[in-house]
Amino acid sequence: MGTRGTVARRNSGKACEARFGRQGGFSIVELSFASVIILILSALAIPEMVSSVRVAHLRGAASDMAGLYEQARIYAIRDNRYYATYVLAASGSRPQLAYVDMLPKGTTGASGNGGSSVATGDPEVTLTSEVVQQAVASAPNTNNLKSQLLPSTTPVTPIDTSVTAATFGPRGLPCKPLALTGGSVCDSSGGPTAFWTFLKNNRSGSWQAVTITPAGRIGKWFYTGAVWKKL
Repeated sequence: MGTRGTVARRNSGKACEARFGRQGGFSIVELSFASVIILILSALAIPEMVSSVRVAHLRGAASDMAGLYEQARIYAIRDNRYYATYVLAASGSRPQLAYVDMLPKGTTGASGNGGSSVATGDPEVTLTSEVVQQAVASAPNTNNLKSQLLPSTTPVTPIDTSVTAATFGPRGLPCKPLALTGGSVCDSSGGPTAFWTFLKNNRSGSWQAVTITPAGRIGKWFYTGAVWKKL
């Protein structure tokens, strides 16, 4: 009985083996082939991922600047004051910052400290180090952007915010700031005022712009390599 049972189990095992085949691991050739495919796919995907991250950093910085300008406009209306927005380069452990220069609020009507430092309570945003504000002279095809921003017959030339801080007055309109002891006020005697801010990702070379029309409308733009398109 024991012998017959042993033979039966052996025959059953052989039958299962014949039915399902022997189970084994991958060969060295198969593993090598799979590794090559993974490396090729990674080589194709990583540059695209890096490019997407850099685009996101640039667009995020432009959105932050546009949001900060909107805050400056709203606070200027609310407080019946003139508020300017500055960008401070990174210094030591402090990252690159943009902020609305609101404090202190002088009894003369002047606000802030002229862009020298951020006071506690000033609205601020941190800008990534790879995105840097650029002068208008360095920006591409500014004539194309101006033609979309302002009427062709306008006498207004947008002011470069890398030189002169974008400033809003009590009516919510942009105006050219006047630096005074104890802060800033605004000069509206020159008529309608517009501003533009140019941002460049120094790693990808991509550009974006944030604009303020004489009516106080804030817009975001990206450069395609030939023309400016509104976001």
